[in-house]
Amino acid sequence: MNFFEAQARAKRQTSWMLLLFGLAVAGLIVLTNLLVMALITYNRDARRFSGETFWQQFDWSLFTTVAAAVTILIVLGSVYKMVALSGGGRVVAEMLGGGLIPRNTDDPAQRRLLNVVEEMAIASGIPAPPVYLLNDMGINAFAAGHSPNNAVIAVTRGALTYLNRDELQGVIAHEFSHIFNGDMRMNIRLMGVLHGILLIGLAGYFLLRSTAFMRSSRNRNGGNVVVALFALGAGLVAIGYVGFFFGQWIKATVSRQRELLADATAVQYTRNNEGIADALKKIGGSTWGSLLENPSAQQYSHAYFSVGVKGFLQSLFATHPPLALRIKRIEPRWDGKFIEPKVQEIAADEAPEHIAAAKITVMAGAVAAGMLNPDDAVALVGNVKQEHVDLARDILASIPDPLRQAAEEPFGARAVIYGMLLDTKPEILAKQQTLMSHLADPAVMQHTTDLLPHLPKLPEAARLPLVGVALPVLRTLSMEQYRRFRAVVGSLIAADKKVDLKEWILQHFLIRQLDEHFNLRQRPKAKYSYLGAVKQEAEVLLSLLAHTEHTDDAAAEQAFKAGIAAAGTTALKFVPREQLSLDKLNEAIDKVAELKPLLKPRILKACAAAIMFDGKATIKGQELLRTVASCLDSPMPPLAKTWASPS
Repeated sequence: MNFFEAQARAKRQTSWMLLLFGLAVAGLIVLTNLLVMALITYNRDARRFSGETFWQQFDWSLFTTVAAAVTILIVLGSVYKMVALSGGGRVVAEMLGGGLIPRNTDDPAQRRLLNVVEEMAIASGIPAPPVYLLNDMGINAFAAGHSPNNAVIAVTRGALTYLNRDELQGVIAHEFSHIFNGDMRMNIRLMGVLHGILLIGLAGYFLLRSTAFMRSSRNRNGGNVVVALFALGAGLVAIGYVGFFFGQWIKATVSRQRELLADATAVQYTRNNEGIADALKKIGGSTWGSLLENPSAQQYSHAYFSVGVKGFLQSLFATHPPLALRIKRIEPRWDGKFIEPKVQEIAADEAPEHIAAAKITVMAGAVAAGMLNPDDAVALVGNVKQEHVDLARDILASIPDPLRQAAEEPFGARAVIYGMLLDTKPEILAKQQTLMSHLADPAVMQHTTDLLPHLPKLPEAARLPLVGVALPVLRTLSMEQYRRFRAVVGSLIAADKKVDLKEWILQHFLIRQLDEHFNLRQRPKAKYSYLGAVKQEAEVLLSLLAHTEHTDDAAAEQAFKAGIAAAGTTALKFVPREQLSLDKLNEAIDKVAELKPLLKPRILKACAAAIMFDGKATIKGQELLRTVASCLDSPMPPLAKTWASPS
């Protein structure tokens, strides 16, 4: 799967969806006008009402008025729903009755689910998404959000109860495919536009309710008005069902092929077709199937792992291919038999804390050996492989238990970040501790002190993954707590009156995403369709990367030239070291992030070429490249395969 082409395809599908939406709106306008005109004509002279009198009295000015009213109603309904969903995947999960699974849960099944999600997240280069549990016994799941960096995963209790680890991993890999294919944002937009269409029926329903009240209080002269309003309400309800018909049609049109693609991608991610195939077989063999009982389940029916609702229109316009077809695509020799699901026992050795340190695999280092080239690095974006999952499992196992456990609850997550920012120089450390005593929560400060002995044991390659584990927990802070946390982070970084690259990487990877979550920062919008629009920013970005990885100025300039050659441009100029700053880097990344999807791989390829100019890359360089990729909403898996815990 090409991540950037998938993102571009998702944008094209959004345009196609809007075209279908426009056709549906036009149809509803015509039907509503026909209803209004018929009622007016009938009300003028019921005895002489006919098709001929209807067209003779047809009023185009009234048609325009009704069309405007219907359009405004639908657009306002859609905008209202989209604003309500601006909170992202969390809003969808809570709307469907989901409860957030705490990161420090003691429930073995929940712990296993979180481990699977964390492994997949680290393997793919995104923060571990918050995980929600739906209290439905049907086997199902979904991903929701506006971007890979703010996605959430929701899983039903049935999936948690009846799926083994491999099957659960197959389902989660399927949902991660939706995250990387750009499906999530379109799914949320589809919810918004369809809500507007359904408002016609809701308007009719409320009109019927109001006429019931009017009948109980009307006088004799109001009888005809009540009858007319009742007829209008009934007609709008009927048109609302037509709108529901349109909605199911649009859902089916944009959803079915994406599910087959996500199945295939899940197999690619896990290299295990049995996991996801057996999960589908268990859905077929389950009494509950994959159904969700929440009244709001219909709204997001196009985004579930498997069919979540039932009904005539759902059968007529299926949002998912038949189970048998999906299983056959994954397992061509399937015998046609489903699996009756049984409660799964959780093995004690499935949790990372039980994985011995000796299990950490020291794999052949593709980056260190110079075998990974810039094209390969960019091709990894959005492409998870089993070796990345294995590496992620090893990374998690290498994190000292006290740090891992601390990152799973709000006080500890803040303490972990503070600890990472504390300096080793005694005079600066003393200043930082004084600042913390004034700004930080005393309990968090004490927790930070307790964690200090464990931080030197944290492998450098595990720093960003640990931040990724802490991120979902930090998103649960209140606004006041987050502002305080943000202030402490800024003070700790500024304590030595400079910001080094390691601090910038941590701050940018963390604060940028939290600011978006707490609505302190707007998500970048794709608006630049050519590289020339970000020429100066690209010069700053590539020059700083070259200087970071290559201390010799001549080598840095050669690395810069390798970068612009990889990007296919020669118009960029090398910026000397003394003219660069991290503030300029912040501004550069903010603007480069507004490039359209198909231009981003050129920038990332240039960055990778500059870093890997001499055939190798330090972990600092790799983390910088992955942080830049994250800022461009282009998640990149860990590049280094040779690493181990410090002794």
